[in-house]
Amino acid sequence: MYCSNCGSMMDDRQQACPFCRAPNPKIYSGPQFHGVVPPPYCSNNVPPYYYDRENAPAETGLVVVSAIIPLAGLIIGCICLGNNEKRAGRTYLLAAGISFGAYILLAFVFMCLPFILLFH
Repeated sequence: MYCSNCGSMMDDRQQACPFCRAPNPKIYSGPQFHGVVPPPYCSNNVPPYYYDRENAPAETGLVVVSAIIPLAGLIIGCICLGNNEKRAGRTYLLAAGISFGAYILLAFVFMCLPFILLFH
């Protein structure tokens, strides 16, 4: 028998061509499912055909940074929204907004506290 890929002579019982490693069409019938999920092919342990960039979750460390430093959260959130990572971007912006509001509230309380104590 001749290899259908490179045309070299090969035995009918060989699983692949010894020269180009093309599978023998008489033995190899294509991929088969044996109840095992194939290994992941991209960084988040999700195969690329299932990876939905829009719904990618936010990273916990960046959420903490966004909560501690609201300006960093604003920048990270805008970058993520620009890269079409909507769920993560909204999470970073929300953390930054909540912490910024808390900082403003604390600043207002500490600025008004002396007047409250003075006139009470």
